[in-house]
Amino acid sequence: MNLDNKTEIPATLLKTAVAEDAMLGCVIARPSFELKGRELVPSAEAARDIGMALQETTHGTFPGDVPYLLGGVDVFVTGKAHAPRGEPVPRLRVDLSVGERFRRAVEVIGDRRWQKKRRGLVASDPEPFTEMPLSYDRAFGGSVQSDEGEFRFTHNAAGRGVYFEEEHAENGPLPNLEDPEHLVANFDDHPDPICFAPYPIDGSLKPLSSVELVGEGEDTELRRILPTCFNQAHPKLVIPAQDAPKVGDEIVVTNVRPDGDLRFALPDVVLHAHVQLEDRGYVFPLHLDQIGVFCEEQRVFLSYRCVFRYRVLRMERRRTTLYAGAAPASVPPEYVLDWSDEEAW
Repeated sequence: MNLDNKTEIPATLLKTAVAEDAMLGCVIARPSFELKGRELVPSAEAARDIGMALQETTHGTFPGDVPYLLGGVDVFVTGKAHAPRGEPVPRLRVDLSVGERFRRAVEVIGDRRWQKKRRGLVASDPEPFTEMPLSYDRAFGGSVQSDEGEFRFTHNAAGRGVYFEEEHAENGPLPNLEDPEHLVANFDDHPDPICFAPYPIDGSLKPLSSVELVGEGEDTELRRILPTCFNQAHPKLVIPAQDAPKVGDEIVVTNVRPDGDLRFALPDVVLHAHVQLEDRGYVFPLHLDQIGVFCEEQRVFLSYRCVFRYRVLRMERRRTTLYAGAAPASVPPEYVLDWSDEEAW
């Protein structure tokens, strides 16, 4: 099966076997935009490519695309926190909102270390800063030596601030990015990391939040794996599918530009796919499942997807076609391929 893209939006058809005679097909379309003021302008240059290979970028490591439904809408925000007017500050907050219902925040704090005082270890005053990377190496996590060897904080091994013993924590750094609702107060606090960049592929938060368990203790059993296991954002940065943003919803990120906040409205992108299996045709709408905001470059990408299952029949001719616009209620006659036409192949 091949994809015939009738739009100007970059798109790919991914496939995978799910049974001896059955396949999953997945159409992913990923438009890119430049942000001009508050307006999104379509861009021919891809902000993020489509593909199953791991993607190392200046914005973090994106896992490869997979041919499965995601368990909600991923939201990515990369770049730096910027102090208002470029004047150094000891701390500030980056607030993210998508529409009226989705709100998240990161407390951004200048460099600090644990200092020995009479009452124990106390965090030093944060050093003022004008900008701070919004990356997982600045969030809570890291590794530390213990009596049993090196301990890696599996929620975010690249981070900083994890300690178990006072002697290891003394003069050690604290994280720069914290959850405002779970700020580090003691050297042995171990909060979940928070960051708006793509979640590390080796992080354990995602698998832990993507399983449904039954029972307790030794009798705990896995009931099912949730679709969120295929999402690529931090679990707190996944908007539930039922709350997915709509066209016109405003997306706002504060304190991520030297000249102020970043905001834009979700553009009117509507797509559908026609799948023809020999003489049988089906139409599927594509749904938004990723929003990526690259603040430093003022670029945005959106991802849309549909997933369908089909039987593999010997010598059967198959084609998927991507169209702009809302999905029709039934297959229009002009969509039906004439297999006698060589171009249909």
